Amino acid sequence: MEFASFVVFVIIACTLSAVLLGISSLLGQKRKIIRENDIYESGVNAVGSASRQYDIKFYLTAILFLLFDVEIVFLLPWVLAYKDSPNHDFMLGGFIFFMAIMLVGYIFIINSKALKWEE
Repeated sequence: MEFASFVVFVIIACTLSAVLLGISSLLGQKRKIIRENDIYESGVNAVGSASRQYDIKFYLTAILFLLFDVEIVFLLPWVLAYKDSPNHDFMLGGFIFFMAIMLVGYIFIINSKALKWEE
């Protein structure tokens, strides 16, 4: 019975999406502008090639941000579960294990000099 409500929700969502796309195609603009396909970003016309190579440091910084951001996202549910848990020792052990894994990753990042931008 619970699955039936999900199926009804998916059917309504798909129907609504199709109806809105249909209305948009019927009432939307039909004319094409000549400059519509020009590359334009932030008020500056494109100059040069779009396949420019970037330094790996930008990607490392982004991945490190995601790593530690995900760590924070996992800590919030842990705190909420810890508050209502009858077995605080087990929960605390899991937290210490998780933080130890993150600490090993952080030490590896520091030792590999991934955060050094001067070189």
